[in-house]
Amino acid sequence: MKKLYTLAILAFTTVAMNAQNLVNNGDLEAWSNATTPEYFAAVTSGTFSANNFLAQESTVKHGGSFSASQTSVDSPTQVFGNQEIDVIPGHSYTISYWVLDNDATSRSRIWSAWVSGTGASSVDLTDNADVLHPAAYSADSANWVQVTNTLTAPATATRFKFQIRTYRASTGVFGGKIYYDDLSFTDNTLGLKSNTISGLKVYPNPVKNGNLFITSDNNDTKSVAVYDVLGKQVMNTTVSNNPINVAHLNAGVYIVKITEAGKTATRKLVIE
Repeated sequence: MKKLYTLAILAFTTVAMNAQNLVNNGDLEAWSNATTPEYFAAVTSGTFSANNFLAQESTVKHGGSFSASQTSVDSPTQVFGNQEIDVIPGHSYTISYWVLDNDATSRSRIWSAWVSGTGASSVDLTDNADVLHPAAYSADSANWVQVTNTLTAPATATRFKFQIRTYRASTGVFGGKIYYDDLSFTDNTLGLKSNTISGLKVYPNPVKNGNLFITSDNNDTKSVAVYDVLGKQVMNTTVSNNPINVAHLNAGVYIVKITEAGKTATRKLVIE
């Protein structure tokens, strides 16, 4: 039994290192209340409206226990998602979500973008606009449809803005629901380039006292992201020659993604 458990953990680690979902709560299973999925904060600013007119759905769903519906309004166009995810230029990423459009008064399409820069100086890039800003809308169907694209992050990209939009059918024709579920954004290159950080050490492993140390030959500042066995990011921090406090994490198996000077490595981490 112990051997089978070990093999299962190794199999999970191999898959997770290569296909971690970087969308927080992308499966839409965690909700703060009946209209607010966690990590999908409502925003209203001028003519921009994100994650409004949402509802938790337990009957119409693609997977798990819940999906999210968004009701179209006459104006403005409603945004769903609106998460910005750190990316590494040159890496291959797969963007995916499931949509159910079975209402003649609403329609949907992806409306995402690679982003360069930070804060007020950030700009949306036009790379891959043909698939990230498509001309076509969703078509009415009684079945869930997967929207998926695999793209390479541009040389100047720092983040990916994951947005989907819910539209009225036409002026004065609105009020129907579009259903969304299982959003994902995965780094296909992650794991293929592990061991590229010279002299990387992650210790102690397993962690027993709440402190984790990550060192390398260069000892440059490192970005550290920790994922649980479901691929959900549970920690994101920056470290430079000092311990990382992981005492708040539950005992179990995690994947640690470490980035230093543009190089990335992943490690399995056990917390006892």
